Order: sequence, then C-alpha cells, then structure tokens
Amino acid sequence: MPYSEILNVILPTFITIIIGYMIGKIIHIDMTGVIDIVFYVGLPALVFVSILNQQIVLLDALKIWISVLLVSLGCGAAGWILFKILKTKHSGLYLPIALPNSVNVPVPIISLAYGPTGLFYATLYYIPNVILLYSVGIFIAAGKGWHDNLKAVLKVPTIYSAIAALSLNLGHISVPSLIMKPLDFIGSMVVPTVVLTLGYSLSKVKISSLKITLWSSLIRLGGGLALGLLMVYIFNITGIARSVIVLISAMPAAVNTYTITAKYKNEADLVASVVMVTTVAGLIMIPFLLHVLQ
Repeated sequence: MPYSEILNVILPTFITIIIGYMIGKIIHIDMTGVIDIVFYVGLPALVFVSILNQQIVLLDALKIWISVLLVSLGCGAAGWILFKILKTKHSGLYLPIALPNSVNVPVPIISLAYGPTGLFYATLYYIPNVILLYSVGIFIAAGKGWHDNLKAVLKVPTIYSAIAALSLNLGHISVPSLIMKPLDFIGSMVVPTVVLTLGYSLSKVKISSLKITLWSSLIRLGGGLALGLLMVYIFNITGIARSVIVLISAMPAAVNTYTITAKYKNEADLVASVVMVTTVAGLIMIPFLLHVLQ
C-alpha cells in the first residue's frame, strides 16, 4: 500500500489530537463529565454494536482469542520485569503496555489493505481486547485492594455490554434495528471524543519521566510485534489472519487506556505520554509492517 494512502488514514487521528491540544492551550474545560459520558454511555453502546456487526464462528475464533490473551499477558509481564529492574512501582502503566489500539487506528488501515476478510479478523481480535480492557484493565487502574478493585469492575457497564453482545452473536439472535440504530448513533461519538480528550490532556501534561515513557512504549510496540509473530508461528496461523494478528499486536497503546486511568486518577499523564509516543512511532512502524506482511 502506498505510504500516502496510509497517511490519509492515520492523519485524521493526529489532526484531532492536535485540535484537542490547541483547545487545552486556549481554554480550561472540566473533562470529568465528558469522560463519564463516554465511559458509562458511549463505550457500552460502541462495544455492543461492534461485536454484533460481524457473525462469529467460535472454533475459528479460538486461536485468535488465545493469541490476543497471550500477547497482552506477555507485554504485561515484560512491563512488570521493567518496573522491577528500574525499582519503581506503577499500576496504570500496565494498561497502555499490555493493550494495543484495536479500533480507530488499525481498522481503517486493515480495511484498505485486506478488505472485508481483514476486517472480520480485526473484529475477532477486538473482542477479547476490549473485554480485557474493561475487566482486568479496570481492576488494575482502580489502584486499591482486590476487593475494592473487583467492585469497580462490576460497576463497569461495558463488561455487561460485551458479554451480552457476544452471547447474542454466538446464539445467532438478531437485535431489532430500533435498538441497534440509536446505539450505533451513540457509539459513533466515542472515538472522536476520546481522541479530542486525549489531545486536551496532552496540553496539560509535563512528562516527568521520559525514561519510563520510552521504555513502556518500546515494550508496547516491540514486545507486541515479537509476541504477535510468536503466536502466529505457534498456532500456525497463515494468510490474512496472520497479517492482521501481527499488525494489531504491534499497534500503539489503546487510546481508551487513557480514559480509564483518567477516570480512576491513576497515572493518566504517563499513560497519555505512552499513547502519544507509540501513536507517533506508529506513523513509521505501520507502513513498514504493511510492506513486510503483504
């Protein structure tokens, strides 16, 4: 795929981040209400609609789902080792290290590169990724004892939305358009709102630890790439599925990791820095991977 086409897909995200950044430099906005609307309303709607948009065959999906879990676990373990070596403690940083962006950056790129088949595999990757983000991710980001963290997880509507949608999909149960269309409309606000909020946050960020930001970004990108390649080799995944798994495994940190850590006030500034560094690095890394994997 020509580099110019890839830029046409990626640049809207960067431009939106810059707009959010400029707004943050000009005016002060209390983002608490915005984050709550996205967290409790927009994200559950987006997840529900996204999971139901593709028909899933369970046996075909298992290899991909296991691969996603192992990639996230491996990156998280690498982060734990890094923090031990540096003799520092972090909890919020585990989220951007372990969880790649599986929607607003890779989906349009995969659509251009691999068509509907690629989008199907991207959807399969997305399901366990989003469940991890809003279960284990919330548990870690809450930053308290396991009992309080578990309570926080159980209060997250996105978890119930994902489980319900997955059950309906596997059960071949259709949902009336009267329900789907409003949810689709509500969910469409999430990506631009989250990206704008990220840009606004970056306008307030002063990177206090460039070292930890760069190391965390390296694990997300380099570690994700290495583990993605390992998974497709172990499970003998070939063709378009192989390309999609490797590509998403090496994606920048998920933007929504910032939303979660901002919600629970757990290292949101550091998380925003990792999201930005990995996203910028993705401008170089993604074209290279598309060239190698095709």
